[in-house]
Parts: sequence; C-alpha cells; structure tokens
Amino acid sequence: MKKIFLKFAAVCALALPCCIPAKAQMKAPGDLLDKSAFETEIDGKAVSLYTITNGRITAQVTNFGGYIVGIYTPDKNGVYTNVVGHNDNIQQYRSFSRNPVGSALGRYANRIGHATFTLDGVKYEVTKNNGEHTLHGGRNGFDHTVWDVEAVSESSVVLSCVLEDGLDGFPGNLKTFLTFSITEDDGVSIDYKATTDKPTVCNLSHHVYFNLDGFPAENVLNHIVWIDADAITETDNTLIPTGRLLPVEGTPFDFRRPTALSERQVAAPAGRGAFGPGAPAPAVPEGMVRSFDQNYCLNHTAEGRLERVASVHSPASGRTMEVFSDQPGLQFFTGNRLAFAMESQLYPDTLNRPEFPGTAVLRPGETYRHTVVYRFSK
Repeated sequence: MKKIFLKFAAVCALALPCCIPAKAQMKAPGDLLDKSAFETEIDGKAVSLYTITNGRITAQVTNFGGYIVGIYTPDKNGVYTNVVGHNDNIQQYRSFSRNPVGSALGRYANRIGHATFTLDGVKYEVTKNNGEHTLHGGRNGFDHTVWDVEAVSESSVVLSCVLEDGLDGFPGNLKTFLTFSITEDDGVSIDYKATTDKPTVCNLSHHVYFNLDGFPAENVLNHIVWIDADAITETDNTLIPTGRLLPVEGTPFDFRRPTALSERQVAAPAGRGAFGPGAPAPAVPEGMVRSFDQNYCLNHTAEGRLERVASVHSPASGRTMEVFSDQPGLQFFTGNRLAFAMESQLYPDTLNRPEFPGTAVLRPGETYRHTVVYRFSK
C-alpha cells in the first residue's frame, strides 16, 4: 500500500499537493473503508464516515470537509471498485492542509483574480493561496470545516456549516446545506443550498477525482470524454480568465464528439508518473496538451436547468459516468493523467467578470442553489 500511495502522490504532485488511491478492486459493495478510521473529534466536533447506497452503488462521505472518500460501482464483469481517489483515514486528510481533492469547495470555488473583488462599492481583499490569487475559498473554506450532520438515511446524508463573516476576508455569515444522495438511477447527487445575512459572493462546487478503472490504474488516457461545450474561457498563464471565450473547434479542447484522452493529451515519460525535480517535460505534439485545467462553457437549453452536460467512458472497465449540472461552467481537470475531475460551477472569476453568465452575488433573502449528479452505468 505504501508503494501505491507514493506513486499516486507523485503523479498528483504537479497539480495538487496529494491525492490518495483507493483499493484496486472490491469484491462486493460491503467491502468498504473502515468507519473507525474516520471517527475522531476536531475543534470540539465529532467527525465520522457515512455510507449511503441504493443497493447497487454505494458512496462514503465524511463530515470533515465534505469529502467523498468512496464511490463503489461494478465494472462490466460485476467487480466492485472504488472509482474515487481518497485517503484511507482522517489523519491523512488532516496532514495535507492544502489538499482539496475530494472535498466540498466554497465559499468561492475556483479562482478569484488577484484575490480582490468589489461588491456594492466596497473593495474586498481576500486570502491569497494560489500565488497572487485566491483558489477554492482561501485557506479556511469548506475543506477545513467540520460540518454538522443534520440528517442521515440509507441513501442520503445532509450536512450544514456556517462560514463566518470576515473569514478569509469574505463578507457575511454564509449558511450552507450540503446533501449527498444516491439516486434511483444510480447517480451520486451533490446538492447545495446557501443563505447569507449580508451581501456576499458565492460559488460552490466539489473536487472529487475519478478514475473509472479504479486505483491504481496506470492513467486515464483510455477514457473517452464528451463535453457539451462550444467554447472555453481564455485564461492568462496563471489561469485567470481574460474575458474572452475561445471556440473549441479545431483545438485539442474539442470534446463535442466522444474522444479518447490519448488523442488529446500526452502521456508522462515512461516510468515517471510526474516529471520529477528538474526533469525536462516531454514535448507536446501539435493538436495535444500536457494536461487539462480548463473551464468549459456549457450549452444549456435554459439557465439553471439540470441537464446532461458531459460523459466519460472507460472501455477497459466498461463503466460510464454521465454528468448532470445546472451551472454554466464545468472545470475539466486531468492533472498528471491518473485521474480527472469535472467541477460544476460558475466560470472562474465571475465576480470580477459581469459579462459572464450567472451571478456570483448572494444577498439576504436569496437562496443559492446548485445540483450536480454523477450517474454511473456499465
């Protein structure tokens, strides 16, 4: 297990500080992570692991950070595998203080350019934790929060938390309810509702990592991706949007037809999951990229409608994952090829780009709502 851990940590090192593999195969849905490995007390609050199921697929979540630590689905041969990158116990999650892999993201997912924004004529400076910018809510967002457990049933768990006024520089006490549930059609649904007591900004998401072949698979380059988007947001070299939308046609970012990642993204050097300190990066052939970290501008038929916006299929395992979202953007992230994320959210830096769709502003008396569903089949 230690060798597997080190391999996966190295592969993710260029993208995020750490993300940990699950078991290679599950014999049955009942072969799950040990609940006792997650039971502890943090900041005076109880932390535990919660298992939800519909009898065909199973998920495990913890109320520390709202992390999804397992989604167990059968492959084409009926073998159950955890398709989510995760840590094995709560101590590992706490050890990597800058690691949002698998966690809830808020109060502002993705990037805020130069860690500033203006709301109702007041300029706010928030915590810089990504160079000169703010990423995923700063240093004390959802991923560092012990959520209160509001309700638990066989197929769902409801969590809540309050991010206090002034935390990381953001205004307003943001009260959020986060519901994880297993749907009747084998989806894992993540539903957010949030309110505030003063005008604030809000863009919530989740950073779960997937490999439909399970972990430790060699990579996800065999995965076939479809994304219903005609454009991506152009960014500078620090991934802050310029305001322009770039058509994907004729570029390696075009997934409007199902396309294997191997046709778009280069492989890592043989025997080296990450390039290693000082190692030269391989050349990128024309029409390909080193890795994906782009916001896709989704083709919704109506603003705020929950629709099928993406899918991923692995020919090796036979698993397919469909993504249903009600948000205008989808951040597609592959890091160093061992896993991928599809984060449903507003476009990055929307609070500084009023021309982008949707609104990042939440006011008293309003309710922020956001649902994403990852549906599995074989």
